[in-house]
Amino acid sequence: AVSYPFYITYELEEGSTLNSIVYTPRTDSGNKWGAFDKFSVEVSTSDHPEEFTEVGNYERGNGVLTPFTMKLSNGIPHAKKVRFVINKAYEDRVSCAEMEFFEASTHKFDPYSIFADAMCTQLKPNVTEKQIKQIPNEYLKELGLALLNGDYDSSYRLASYRPYQHPSIMAAANKTGKYSLRDNPTGIYAKSGEKLAVLVGKIYKGGKISLIIQDLNGGYNNFKTYDLEEGYNEITAEVGGLIYVLNHVNDALPLTLDEADNTVRKLVEEKTVQIHFAMGKVNGYFDIAKNKESDWATIRDNAAYQDIDVLGKYSHITWRVSDFKKYNTEITRTIENYDRLVYLEEEFMGLVKYNRMFNNRMHFCIDYKAKSPNATDYRTVYNASDYYAEPFCNPDRFADRCWGPAHEVGHCNQTRPGIKWSGTTEVTNNIHSLYVQTSFGKPCKLLVDSCTPKDENGQAISGSFKNIYEAAIAFIVDGKRAHCLPGVADIVRETQLVPFWQLKLYMHHVRYESDFYYDLYEYFRTHESPSDKGENQGMNQLDFVRQACAISGINLLDFFEKWGFLTPVDTDLNDYGNKKFTITQKQIDALKAEINGKGYEQAPANLHLITENNLSNY
Repeated sequence: AVSYPFYITYELEEGSTLNSIVYTPRTDSGNKWGAFDKFSVEVSTSDHPEEFTEVGNYERGNGVLTPFTMKLSNGIPHAKKVRFVINKAYEDRVSCAEMEFFEASTHKFDPYSIFADAMCTQLKPNVTEKQIKQIPNEYLKELGLALLNGDYDSSYRLASYRPYQHPSIMAAANKTGKYSLRDNPTGIYAKSGEKLAVLVGKIYKGGKISLIIQDLNGGYNNFKTYDLEEGYNEITAEVGGLIYVLNHVNDALPLTLDEADNTVRKLVEEKTVQIHFAMGKVNGYFDIAKNKESDWATIRDNAAYQDIDVLGKYSHITWRVSDFKKYNTEITRTIENYDRLVYLEEEFMGLVKYNRMFNNRMHFCIDYKAKSPNATDYRTVYNASDYYAEPFCNPDRFADRCWGPAHEVGHCNQTRPGIKWSGTTEVTNNIHSLYVQTSFGKPCKLLVDSCTPKDENGQAISGSFKNIYEAAIAFIVDGKRAHCLPGVADIVRETQLVPFWQLKLYMHHVRYESDFYYDLYEYFRTHESPSDKGENQGMNQLDFVRQACAISGINLLDFFEKWGFLTPVDTDLNDYGNKKFTITQKQIDALKAEINGKGYEQAPANLHLITENNLSNY
């Protein structure tokens, strides 16, 4: 933890001209705390090393984890020290994975001495083979010779990349994790150490275009980001892998343009940027909006890299080519399954009803370093095993295996802190998992899976339970435990999931009020939760009770009391970090008096026993 301003000073070698700086936040698999938000940059020169002049002032936003390039338009000759004055950083920590300082090269080759157009797709008249062979960049040299011979294939290499709204905008509006940054795959890959020749067309005013090269062999965070300028860019690939173009804007551009009006289409057109990867290594990708199932075998079999991108309407899969071949994957069915998964979760959260759907895809990605699936900003990842290849490569098995991907996407979609307070990180995401599982026609996990909870001493509770419903009732309701299960080390989280799903069963299937969860999520998106105002996490749980009653118009106190939501607690919960969780009897009594005074309809007796098998009883 730091106090502001916090200073970081770098001392440079003598005699350099400083033209640009690249700041890379943490890229490890941890919590990513410390990314700079509000900061300025000051520079001193060799003749006055302790006299600093401000050269830039920046505000990135809270928790922005992508690398950031600062260009110094005129350059600073004889730069000696660079001081970062940090006034705000993510979670009030400060961290930096890497800070790079660049001097502009004085030996750049001018491609327009050979090529006739900005994108280098034509040679100038009378250019000779000898002139072309003198080009220092190997890719441009190969390009020139191919153009001279009339056999250049520009497929994938020359393409236009539309703008997408930056995922942080809808994440903030919806109080969720961030969706994908990689909506613009190129179908091009690079090898580590090679010099790429990248030609960029006109960049719109205020536009920032960059590319990511990602090598998943080192895990999802093994990537490098490079800013691009109009015209010729020469990039040394520090990692090899698939390449993605980043063209992000603040504009509320829809993910698909099928129903967009002319104003939106014009804006997208104005901010679309053409890029040419000269002689780039082609891998290809599948896009459900452009390709058909009959295209897939050719795209897959011509892929030269180990992984390939598959784009759907709402989802994006990056997976191993050999697995797609092994399963002879029907790719259209596969991506449609994942599109439906993403849509169902957004629907359950009320994003469809309230016109809040995300303007980026959800990224499902193989990760060769991951020990188990996990989710965080910009992606969900899955380890490179046959077990996880199956749900991504065999659509016949998707419905049986959808729980894992739905669980991870559920993490991204948790509305925080209203429906994700301490102790529920591995609970409320699974309301989404159950919704997806049952929507695909499979029986509810709570109804068909068994479990044996362990008590505060680590001993299995006695009894024979047919399913999770029965085990949860015995453990929490009959055991008169607080829902957060203080003191229980080995928690079966599905037992805590039961009351959330029972509300869905009663409201959606008994009362036919399917808007209940839509409206509940919307309330928490549009209102502060107690912890936003500095109160402890237990108050978020009480507020959930309050709002569930208010939005349903039903007095659910007996239901929540049985499920331990209204049990006094004073503890610290370790849920990916320790947080205070306190609920007093006085606070419970006040909430009861408040709700009883509203005149709500009373919930049915024994609502805590509702399951899919006894809906008619209610």
